[in-house]
Amino acid sequence: IVLTNKLQNPKFVLDIIKKDAEKGENGKEVPLSDVEFKLEKLKAETTAGGEPQVDTTYKFNSTNNSTNIGSITAKTDENGKITKVFANLEPGTYRLTETKAHRGYNLLAQPIVIEFTQGGECFIDGEKITDTKTFVQSGNTYTMNLTVLNRKTPELPHTGADAPSLWLLIGMPLAVAGLLIFTFRYNRKGGRRH
Repeated sequence: IVLTNKLQNPKFVLDIIKKDAEKGENGKEVPLSDVEFKLEKLKAETTAGGEPQVDTTYKFNSTNNSTNIGSITAKTDENGKITKVFANLEPGTYRLTETKAHRGYNLLAQPIVIEFTQGGECFIDGEKITDTKTFVQSGNTYTMNLTVLNRKTPELPHTGADAPSLWLLIGMPLAVAGLLIFTFRYNRKGGRRH
């Protein structure tokens, strides 16, 4: 009898929690719903310019039985979470981009680069994740629970007149009246002689 033991590639799951960086009323966290994220797998090699290229042939197999090639998108639920959508990921480098922000919030300034290694490690923007509550191993599957914080867009102060058309309606007749008065006075004092 010959038994063959095959090395299994680790599988990775990326779960996302999107919430406000500031606590809400009563010190509670504020989850942000309807935030859309796009996940793309990057090729190992880069172009001469060094910019990473998207692997347009990579197939994302999410648990909802749809096959997405090149990239996969998902929206946060009412609890600000995306779970089990970015699943069965192979080792490699991925780019997570926020494509639609919650109302009143800005999009993330730049994408988040996530690297999963063959050895079962995770790096986010080049920094190794060692927190076992954030990066959890269960058998051959590793789950990264990524919390993405966002701040509200500051409201700009109101500028300009409240009713510019009203000032135009008042100002134009006054300007015309002033011009007529100036013209009549100029002509009465002699003005130009022909």
